[in-house]
Amino acid sequence: MVRYLAACIFVLFGFAEAQASQITIATWNLGWHMDLETAQQWIGGCSKNYVEDPATGKFKPSQEAGFKPGWDIDVFKIEGWDVSRYPVCSVYFAGGAVRVSLEAYRKRQEQIASFISRAIPADIIAFQEVSGEQSVREVLPNGGLDYDFCPVTGYKVQRLVIVWKKTLGEKVSCAIEDALSLPTNPDDKRPRPGLALTLKIDGKLLRVMDVHLKSSCVSPFDGGNLEGTARDCTILQQQVNPLESWIERAAADGAKIVLLGDFNRNFWHELRDQRPARTDASGTSTPRPAGVLSRSLIEEVADGQPAAANLKILDEHCQISDAGQALCTQAEIRDLTTPETQLLSSDTYLGCRNPVGLDHILVGPGIDSNGPAEHLSIGSYGGNRAGNPNGKDQVLAISDHCPMIAQLNF
Repeated sequence: MVRYLAACIFVLFGFAEAQASQITIATWNLGWHMDLETAQQWIGGCSKNYVEDPATGKFKPSQEAGFKPGWDIDVFKIEGWDVSRYPVCSVYFAGGAVRVSLEAYRKRQEQIASFISRAIPADIIAFQEVSGEQSVREVLPNGGLDYDFCPVTGYKVQRLVIVWKKTLGEKVSCAIEDALSLPTNPDDKRPRPGLALTLKIDGKLLRVMDVHLKSSCVSPFDGGNLEGTARDCTILQQQVNPLESWIERAAADGAKIVLLGDFNRNFWHELRDQRPARTDASGTSTPRPAGVLSRSLIEEVADGQPAAANLKILDEHCQISDAGQALCTQAEIRDLTTPETQLLSSDTYLGCRNPVGLDHILVGPGIDSNGPAEHLSIGSYGGNRAGNPNGKDQVLAISDHCPMIAQLNF
């Protein structure tokens, strides 16, 4: 009888383990990434010559004396520049804005495709700062034929796209989370929306939210006070409530949830900030009173209530040398010095200009990780070189961010 019970327990536990779903998920901000057709049009616009109208301060295309190339102009001052389609001209910088050639841009795309193919073996990849679905297709293995797509359409040029392997599961929904874009704000104070994908994997719902929150309010240790009056921190403060609202709604039907992307906020510094998470010192698990501001985005959205939406941030590790990992650990404790950041961003370490502190992966109840989330080094792919006037030796960084990847069980 004891043997029979032991056998039953073994079978039951074995069945439970067999039912666990395993996925690898990644997030990567590709830094103003465009499809080739859009890039060609962008290069054409930035290569034109412009002259300033002294009456309006705007620049117009011209061959007159005193012209300036678009590469050297703030595109928001160029009359008729479509900011919903094209980035600024100074995306790539090497002692000045790089005059990008199409050949160099094509080479950049090839390098991204090669990196994804050999270094990001993910079932789901959440991209930020891409022009749209086509721009992602062009850098995925086999032209993206093995993937399905959930893209943001419309909005500004820095869009979101989530891709997943077709064999992974069935798409239930793909939804743009407009509330995160603060639609009641004036256009110049509207950040990017979120993007939510729901998949059914092995009969279970997995809901993934890709975000790219307001920039330039990174850490309470470097003056980025979320509760402060600085323009960017004020906008990020406004995104706290819609983000927390999505988390609670997303988990209400029993779905497992993952929140990831470029938060533009160092959560590790927030967690080490000794001040109360709210300006009135109230607990974050209760509704925030009117007029009370948050100091800590992570403590506000991962407050444990309701229990089904109790997010946790995955530990982070850097896939580099022991010395580099020690520097990554220090970056979670304090604000790195400029030389330290430059070292961590160098070719022999992580290689990207924004190496740590902005990108995170959070998971809800019922999801476990096989180890920490890994910051992947892009090495020499993170640098720019202006090259000769013919552009033959021009080099463009594949991104100013490094990818982050994690293995999850649910």
